[in-house]
Amino acid sequence: MLIGREGELALLGELTAGLPKGSAVAVVRGEAGIGKTTVVRAAVADADSVGLRILSGACAPLSGAVAYGGLDTALGVGRGAAGEVFTSVAAGRAWAVESMMRTVGEIAEGGAVLVVEDVHWADVSTLDFLAHLSRNLPSTGLLVLLTWRDEDTDAEHARWLGEQLRILSVTDVPLRPLTLEETARQLPECSTEVVAAVYARSAGNPYLNAELADGGAEPTESLRQVLVSRLDAVGLPARMVVAAAATLGRGLTDDEMLAAASGAADAVWEACDAGLVVREPGRGAMARHPVLAEVAYEELLSRDRRQLHSRLAGCLESVLPERPSAAAVAEVAGQYCRAEDADEGLVWSVRAAVAAEQGYAIAEAGHWYAVAGSLWGSARTASADVPEKLSLLVSAATYLSAVGQTDKAMALLEGDLTAMSDTREEVLRAALTRSWLGTTVGDTVQALRDVELAQRLVSADDEPTWARICACQAMALGTCSRWDDVEAPARIALELGAKYSDHRTIGKAHAVLGIGAALQGLFSQALGHDLTALAIAHKLAEPEDLAMAGVALTDVYLRLGEPDRVARVARFVGRGVRRLMLGRHWLEDLIDSNVVQALYESGRWDEAVAWMSERSAPSDLGFFQVMMVHVHLARGDIAAAEQSLRHAESLNERDQPRFLASYGEGQTLLLLRTGHAEQALELALSVADTARAGADEDVEGGLLLAGLEAAAAVRAPDRLERLVSRLGGATKGRTRAAVSAVIDGERSRATGAFEPDPWLIAAREWSVLGRPYEEAQAHLRAAEAFLTSRPGAAARRTAAEELIAARRLAERLRAVPLLEQIGKLARLARIDTGRGTTADDHAEAVPGPAGQPALTEREQQVLALLADGLTNREIGKALFMSPKTASVHVTHILDKLGVQTRVQAAAIAARLGLDQRPSV
Repeated sequence: MLIGREGELALLGELTAGLPKGSAVAVVRGEAGIGKTTVVRAAVADADSVGLRILSGACAPLSGAVAYGGLDTALGVGRGAAGEVFTSVAAGRAWAVESMMRTVGEIAEGGAVLVVEDVHWADVSTLDFLAHLSRNLPSTGLLVLLTWRDEDTDAEHARWLGEQLRILSVTDVPLRPLTLEETARQLPECSTEVVAAVYARSAGNPYLNAELADGGAEPTESLRQVLVSRLDAVGLPARMVVAAAATLGRGLTDDEMLAAASGAADAVWEACDAGLVVREPGRGAMARHPVLAEVAYEELLSRDRRQLHSRLAGCLESVLPERPSAAAVAEVAGQYCRAEDADEGLVWSVRAAVAAEQGYAIAEAGHWYAVAGSLWGSARTASADVPEKLSLLVSAATYLSAVGQTDKAMALLEGDLTAMSDTREEVLRAALTRSWLGTTVGDTVQALRDVELAQRLVSADDEPTWARICACQAMALGTCSRWDDVEAPARIALELGAKYSDHRTIGKAHAVLGIGAALQGLFSQALGHDLTALAIAHKLAEPEDLAMAGVALTDVYLRLGEPDRVARVARFVGRGVRRLMLGRHWLEDLIDSNVVQALYESGRWDEAVAWMSERSAPSDLGFFQVMMVHVHLARGDIAAAEQSLRHAESLNERDQPRFLASYGEGQTLLLLRTGHAEQALELALSVADTARAGADEDVEGGLLLAGLEAAAAVRAPDRLERLVSRLGGATKGRTRAAVSAVIDGERSRATGAFEPDPWLIAAREWSVLGRPYEEAQAHLRAAEAFLTSRPGAAARRTAAEELIAARRLAERLRAVPLLEQIGKLARLARIDTGRGTTADDHAEAVPGPAGQPALTEREQQVLALLADGLTNREIGKALFMSPKTASVHVTHILDKLGVQTRVQAAAIAARLGLDQRPSV
């Protein structure tokens, strides 16, 4: 039994024993030397003893661009499908992943353990497959054991781990340091004093414990110092053998060790005899510990490293099979590149990219094309098999953007494209590629410049290319909300695309025409375009096009007030995108935002929150986070709303009016709900022109409603009218009747007229639209208006009915802040919203001075206003009563308090703590 790991081994044993009933994933993680590999191997030995099949793979520090490097040894992946033709590279990758999943399923039928070590160094394709496998495990029979070093890693790997640990089928197995007592058990041959000294330096790290205790190492030495001293005990050729283990994500063959030692067999034996390299049957030779290999490599001089890589490259190249895997070719390319052999590095980088393409490892294809592009100027001679530099960079950008690395893709094509190539066709191809990338990242200025460049380069009779140019132009114009200019190029793209059977261009044209039709309220046309775009994208298996069509179609159903259809389309598109990409496309954030908005507007807030909890990690673009601000504020969770708004800050940095306006609306609402109505109004006015530029009445409408409420709260009718004049487009859409009524209602509040009729209309219109929150707000405002401006019992009864309607809706929604407003108004007006009648004063009485009668709740309210210096008329207005009724209350208060003047009553109110003015 491993010391200090009894619980972890028991947990892994339980997972193994449970394989007949289910599959599982376990991530064994901790710092370097904590014993991850030891624990996994012990668990694997137990699994092997009961007849389970064991498959093992590993990653290495320098193998991060080796396609499926962590899986090639275990599953034999990364080879293309002979004779298969796919509609897109994404479809090819989906086929490859499904093929791997079938292999895993077959393996699991007899019970198996798949081990992948050091996943913190894994390539993108390995990470994507493991994430997909974790979410789609065979029903029974498979245990996936992963090891992960808990040290600094890049953001993408850290995000991946966080996502893995959220999956229910994944068990987190963190390894803690050993205690002093456990360290003593690990080192039984050492004295108490030595154990204490070792423990003080190692902090319970098992590997460092052993190294410090072995051979009398000084306890004050660091792990690196200990390992360097071990390495210094052997010659340079032997150290080269150890260092070679850091460059490959698998065990070394005898030939590879000999190559590392420049053919010196004695050096290989020296490394083995010193315990620096361990030979394992079936797995090859590996460093005694991964950290040892890392240190050996880092301690080499640059010249020695280059020599090591050059030898290994030649060895690996000499044994390549006729049809090598993408991982095998990438190993050769990686060694030549690190050997700083620009000529061989360029040739083999292209070969690695092509092999990755054939194996549908998209991210690695993009990486190797980018490497080839970077080596182009350094190579002395260019092979006929190597494309020109700009062609390499375009290929790299295309593949990297396909896996969500759009910023990297844009960086590759930065600069003057015409200076990068003398070939018109290559510059044209690069311009169209960069234009599309610019559109996706929101840099529409650059996107349109590239469209203009493409238009200058293309010949007038090259209609197929003109179709693509017009599609790019329409997309860029639409993204920056220049909808008046969109239709012409979109129609040309559609016509020419149909003429030359360019189905992808046809689909893009339909998508942008659908969005434009929706903005004009032509929903039937919009649905026709969007459904066609979705069908084409689905058939072509283009994930980006599929996601874009999903954005357009969910937007139409959102505008039509059909949340179930919005969610249905989102699920369909999500399944298709995940199949093709294995991960999440950033456009899914927009789709999810539409779902959340549709559920929020229809009053299905719990479903909106649940929808987001079911999503995989979103991007940091902030689309749906800004929509969650509405949900959190309506529920009264200010902290969550502030956090969501912080996560959405990147929207404020983009150049699209829709996103800037959405973020501004969220800010306005947050200011309004936290008591900063003046700032909220000024912000709404400052954002209004941006929102108007988007020509989207739905976006204008949300900002307008928030700004109107702020203007009424600060009694600013002039600024209210300015807001209405800037955002008048909000009165043209499906919500026009409701929004127009709210404008009239807030206008009456801002001027102090408090007309109830607009609010009655607004409540009715919001009800027809299925917007319960806005309906409840309108009922509340109607009640307030009746109580303020309409005297008499009939008006009070109507106000009570409006408050009851508002309360019922707010209770169903659990809209806490709105319920508080309803309750305050009901208390001030003495309306019992439970029974719907005027309430008697049943509140607990507050005692006056000794011998004085108590004051009712109503009299306390009047006294507080009296103490604040209000006249009877002002008291009546504040508490929704006539001046005469206020006078009667004041007389009763003076009698009960035994005083003759209002000043004396105010003094008693201050003494009793009753001088705080009630809030409405």
